[in-house]
Amino acid sequence: MTDASLQDSVPNSTRGQPPSGYEPSSAVRDINRLFVIYNRYRLLVGIGLLSVLFIPAANQLTAGFDQPLFGTGAAALLVTALLLASPPGLAVRSSQTRIFGLLLLDITLIALIVGATGGILSGFSVLYLITVAAAATLLNERVLATFIAALSVLAVLVDAAWMVSRGEATLGMMVSAGLLGSLLFALSLLVQILAYRLATAEAEATEAQAAVQTLQLLNEQIISHMETGILLADGAGGAAGINDSARRLLGLREDGVTHLVEISPELANQYQEWRETGSHQPQPFRLADDGPTMVASFVSLDNGLDGENLIFIEDYTPVTQFAQSLKLNSLSKLTASIAHEIRNPLGAISHAAQLLSESGLIDDADRVLCDILVSNSRRVSDIIDNVSEVSRRQAPKSKTIELNDWLPGCLDEYRSLHQQDCDIALKLPSGPNPVIAVDPEHFKRILSNLFDNGLRHSNEEGNCNRLRLDVSLDTRGDMVFLDVVDFGLGVPEYNIPRLFEPFFSTSKQGSGLGLYLCKELCEINGARLVYRRTHLNESAFRVTFDREQSIK
Repeated sequence: MTDASLQDSVPNSTRGQPPSGYEPSSAVRDINRLFVIYNRYRLLVGIGLLSVLFIPAANQLTAGFDQPLFGTGAAALLVTALLLASPPGLAVRSSQTRIFGLLLLDITLIALIVGATGGILSGFSVLYLITVAAAATLLNERVLATFIAALSVLAVLVDAAWMVSRGEATLGMMVSAGLLGSLLFALSLLVQILAYRLATAEAEATEAQAAVQTLQLLNEQIISHMETGILLADGAGGAAGINDSARRLLGLREDGVTHLVEISPELANQYQEWRETGSHQPQPFRLADDGPTMVASFVSLDNGLDGENLIFIEDYTPVTQFAQSLKLNSLSKLTASIAHEIRNPLGAISHAAQLLSESGLIDDADRVLCDILVSNSRRVSDIIDNVSEVSRRQAPKSKTIELNDWLPGCLDEYRSLHQQDCDIALKLPSGPNPVIAVDPEHFKRILSNLFDNGLRHSNEEGNCNRLRLDVSLDTRGDMVFLDVVDFGLGVPEYNIPRLFEPFFSTSKQGSGLGLYLCKELCEINGARLVYRRTHLNESAFRVTFDREQSIK
């Protein structure tokens, strides 16, 4: 509450004072701590007053005192202070009513001490000021605090009137008593106002601190759980802070990496170029051939680029999938029209060649030519079928697949449809059952094409009809690998860059569209397909599923 609103909420006569009934929480006003301070004051006062009675040098000062009455008041103050400092004192400080009773007792004891020392002229009446100020601080109710001040004023006036009635003072004493009473009232109201405003300021500070802590916790939770990876980098490229998404995307552990060069030299080069030029054209990058495609953007935290900067790491896979969908959609329209225009005349050529070869009017040499026409027509027809298969790809309908349970059935289905006997060994992980999200029909097509390709190369180059399918997890269990291992000679290094291009094939029997189709289907399902050599230098195609795939 501001000062203006506070003044508008109370009568004119009490503006600037705390509103009646105001009771700040114990968290804002530490009554216990204030009570302990006040009780220590009472203890010191009690000890000091009793010491006056026993110090020989103070005999002249105490000669005119009513020593029994003075000693009784001082002793009562000391004893109650000692009692309140012990565990039973907790019951008093925890109750506003008991605190009010204690303050009434103090006013009574101070009145006895002042009366025993000769009235307000003795100087001990200053003790009223401390008690009135303590009441304004310890009591939450303004009425009770003001009542303590009123009793103190009444005690001062009664003491002055008693002295005047006994002829120990003139009527001028009443003026002094009135001034002291006014001071007590003013002190009480002033301390109440100060206590209220301090409590309000402390409450606002506490609320602001709680709000800041809440916002900080909220920001930490947002940054920790957001999909975008965030790194805090200094001018030299040191990585000071990394959130969970960045660790997941970049494959980092909780400890270790302190510099961008250690994470990715390409990322470090992009960051350095941005710092030097102030501009950046996002360039997708990968940490490994079978890793996710990522793109980085940079934001400066101050006016210059030499201080700390934020690096945002985005998974580029969804963009790639969307691009693949657009590409396949465009390809479907083109290939559908081409296939329609080619299939009919091609069928006529093939049919005519077959009829011609069956005719008795041609010799064996012409019959060989007719067979060439028929076989190549069939090959062109297969190419058209493959192109049509690519063009008919729809958006994936992903389902959760448990590989240890799903793959054996898929292999049995492939063996039953394969024209020749084939030996496909399946190696599954002994640990957790890998779970992936993929379109089952797309996945079957991917494996079928890879099996066909692998068996073909095993037959042509390894003189065997067998494959091996290895399923494994990375060391962190965040990625799933499927390796289709064949027993051929492998792909030469100079052909690897062109391996997934359409119509490129190293086999005379291949159309050059099988691997291309696998690549397209993998990307549209958020997976990656690469060619690699195993640790035993075997030829293999690896399908990698994203870290976001759950592991059961």
